[in-house]
Amino acid sequence: MDFNLIRTFVTLAREGNLTRTAQHLHLSQPALSLQLKKLHEQLGLVLFERTPRGMRLTRSGEQLLPAAQRALEASSELVSLAAGISGQIGGRLRIGTIVDPEFLRLGPFLKRLVEYHPGLSTDLAHGMSGAVRREVAAKRLDVAYTLGQPGMGDVDAAFDVLRLTGFSYRVIAPPGWQERVRGKDWKALAQLPWIGTPTDSVHHRLLAGVFREAGASPRIVAQVDLEPSMLDLVKSGVGLSLARDSIALRAAHAGGIVIADRVEVPAELGFLCLRTRRKEPAIAAAFSVIGSVWSAA
Repeated sequence: MDFNLIRTFVTLAREGNLTRTAQHLHLSQPALSLQLKKLHEQLGLVLFERTPRGMRLTRSGEQLLPAAQRALEASSELVSLAAGISGQIGGRLRIGTIVDPEFLRLGPFLKRLVEYHPGLSTDLAHGMSGAVRREVAAKRLDVAYTLGQPGMGDVDAAFDVLRLTGFSYRVIAPPGWQERVRGKDWKALAQLPWIGTPTDSVHHRLLAGVFREAGASPRIVAQVDLEPSMLDLVKSGVGLSLARDSIALRAAHAGGIVIADRVEVPAELGFLCLRTRRKEPAIAAAFSVIGSVWSAA
């Protein structure tokens, strides 16, 4: 089977939208429709059905998707290994990182990258999501991790983004604030003191949208730019903050931090580059490797 057809199947299953899928694969919509027709003919199955919200997998599509993902990953791994063995990919890859390395699976990614491509060296630059995204746009970084809304709908069309995983942000409050946050909606929580973040922070972007929809504005009493600092201020009783669900649960268990039970903010972790640079050898290798790292986890 043509691996381009498998890639189309997996991408459309992930995006659920013909327009986004065509953009991601650099295809016209007629070309994408033709690929879907060929795929259905080769397999003798209908894999998608149209809904008012886009394209949805049929039961047959759901059953075939895991095998298609494995086939695509194996194909990418084969190409990456061959390129590394032949020494085709070299030079320096500049990577923008955010939050903590464990959450990014940065260690396994870099380990596999140098194993597959020993001629490739890496430079890491750490910052907030918005800042490293600008560095990629300015070509001072080649690739970067990014945080955003589910589906990465807030990422500019100039970028090609690989969605790695979804998670949730929870609202955390100082110890003893149970009665102040339990059962409260966004409008009520906005009246309490908040720890703010710079505009480059995903916390700022996500909260701005949430409070705008609620018709409220948070009462900012302090501003920080690092997650450990935010957590420390919450523990000290300064105010509320967002924290990734895993961090919030650990803090609640270990330090008495209170988690607001009525609200949460869905988010997603991605890996991006400029769309015009996606096929450069080092960047293509990075996307292939990071995809295999996250799919194997």
